[in-house]
Amino acid sequence: MARFSQPRQPRYSTGRRKKSATRGRTGPVSPTSVRRRGPAPILIIAGVIVLLIFCWIFGRGCASNQDARENEQLRSYTSKANKIINRSAAVGSQFDNLRNGVKDISRDEVASRLDQMITTNKQIAADSKKVVVPKKAVGLQPLLQVCFDMRVQGIEKYRSAILDVLDKKNNLDESTATMSQGLLQLAVSDATLQSYRGELDARLKEAKFGFDKVADSVYLPKTEDALTASVSQYLGALSGAESGNLLHGVAVVGLSTSPARVDSTESGVSVLPYSKTFTVKVSVQNQGNQPEDNVPVVVTLEVQPEGTPQKKTQKITRLKAGETASLVFEDITPATGSDKVNVLSVKAGPVSGEKRTDNNEMQIKFIMQAATQ
Repeated sequence: MARFSQPRQPRYSTGRRKKSATRGRTGPVSPTSVRRRGPAPILIIAGVIVLLIFCWIFGRGCASNQDARENEQLRSYTSKANKIINRSAAVGSQFDNLRNGVKDISRDEVASRLDQMITTNKQIAADSKKVVVPKKAVGLQPLLQVCFDMRVQGIEKYRSAILDVLDKKNNLDESTATMSQGLLQLAVSDATLQSYRGELDARLKEAKFGFDKVADSVYLPKTEDALTASVSQYLGALSGAESGNLLHGVAVVGLSTSPARVDSTESGVSVLPYSKTFTVKVSVQNQGNQPEDNVPVVVTLEVQPEGTPQKKTQKITRLKAGETASLVFEDITPATGSDKVNVLSVKAGPVSGEKRTDNNEMQIKFIMQAATQ
């Protein structure tokens, strides 16, 4: 049988064939070539739909996370605000107690307590300005700041008025007007805080934190106490005018020795230079609104761990309301040496009708250096 051999294909195409193939790419395109250009239109549409769904879900998740963060920021802000409000509440309680019991407190103690309240409230107002306000609390912080600022001003005016009365400056009408203004500012500060609390509580509830409550703080429980008539009656009772209330009370306001202290021990005991005897000067003030006669003042020296007490007594013949008198006690013999502590006590009064006596006494402890030192 005859065999027909297949013609051998050239291993490499000729230049002409290659050129022809190149021309084929620019010529008519076969259906197979069209299908290989990209995915079918249905796949593109499906991909777009999937992408849109993903963006919607992702966007919704981002919005939800953003809202959660803002809610947490609101809660954190409330916690910080509560701490400041609670500090102000403590001062408010102190002020209310002092205002209602001022007749039983010495003039200097009234001034000292009010000064401390003013200082504390100024710091509270300053700290309030440092609080970062989140987006969901915008518009609330100014209310809180106004509240704190008015409390500083209110107590300052109360202090000015009450000290004028206690110092017997005899300008009761002016003091009444000043105190009424101050108490009115405190009443307004209370109302402002209530507005702040109500709005912040509502925003917490909207953020699903309704169980978190805003702290409260009150400086004037009865707003009618700020009225001029109420203040006039209040100050009249303190001054003894109109109501006729009599206030009796004396206090030791000064105590010094001669020779004076030159040093002190680690425990706070004074050290005096050697002297065979020493002198004591005592200042006594009438803190009531009535004159006091024959006010007894007693100086007692005791020695620790042992020794015979020494006692000297003098009387202030007459002490007018608000007046201060000084007495000098001489020739008091101390114990000397670093192993003996001298305890010097002074007591004035009490006078008839005096209700408060915790400021009637004063005491100092000292060591008198030995003669050889």
